[in-house]
Amino acid sequence: MAGPGQRLWAWCIDSLIKAGSLAILWLFLLSVGAFGGEAGVQVMAGMATIGVFLCNWFYGSLFEGLMNGQTPGKRAAGLRVLRTNGTPVDLVTAIGRNFLRVADALPIGYTVGLISMLLTPRLQRLGDLFFDTMVVTEQRNPTGRKEGLTSRVLPLLRAECPRKFSVPERTLAIIERLFDPERVMSSGRREEIAKPLSEALRQRLGWSEAWQAQGNQYDFFQNQGYKHTQFLLRVLKTFAVDDGLGPGSQQSGDSR
Repeated sequence: MAGPGQRLWAWCIDSLIKAGSLAILWLFLLSVGAFGGEAGVQVMAGMATIGVFLCNWFYGSLFEGLMNGQTPGKRAAGLRVLRTNGTPVDLVTAIGRNFLRVADALPIGYTVGLISMLLTPRLQRLGDLFFDTMVVTEQRNPTGRKEGLTSRVLPLLRAECPRKFSVPERTLAIIERLFDPERVMSSGRREEIAKPLSEALRQRLGWSEAWQAQGNQYDFFQNQGYKHTQFLLRVLKTFAVDDGLGPGSQQSGDSR
């Protein structure tokens, strides 16, 4: 999770970008307005004010919604906004969490947001809590499977996934943390946690249970009680790096 210091650094970068962009906009509009006399200057000053409003309210929202959870500042700081189940944020969620930044800024200097971060295990401000998001540090190193974790798991085939055949590295890291042996949890609890991420990945890949039922009916019925857990293991088997040989998807594709 990204702490207050990391997020402050990203905010400073974004603030500098916004300030520079607005300064250029002001100078340009006032220069254009000067050709229209006093009335022209007033019109352009009004347009510049509108530009300030739009930048302050929609800069973070549009970048996070269109750049998969990152503003230029977050990208430079190695941060990203995700849903708490590990899936990317959409535009509506990005707009909502950024609009609630006003409440986080109260009474001064983002005091409310800082207190909220210190009191929540995922370091979430009010906007994150309300829209079920979190800010994480990007995993820059490829995820490698722990020995034995997916040794008896079949990889996904390209034919089973008619949509995208890729999974973000940060999502693979979240899956690995779910199966971390240091985390003590029951199989039922792990299945409960795995469900929202499994459903999101099924939709992304275009995978359906019909493929598994056709391939191996015994295995299909045997694992129905933990189908989301098993699916995440198959995703990890397919797309995570294995012993430095490359993605599992490449190996499975070459052998079939």
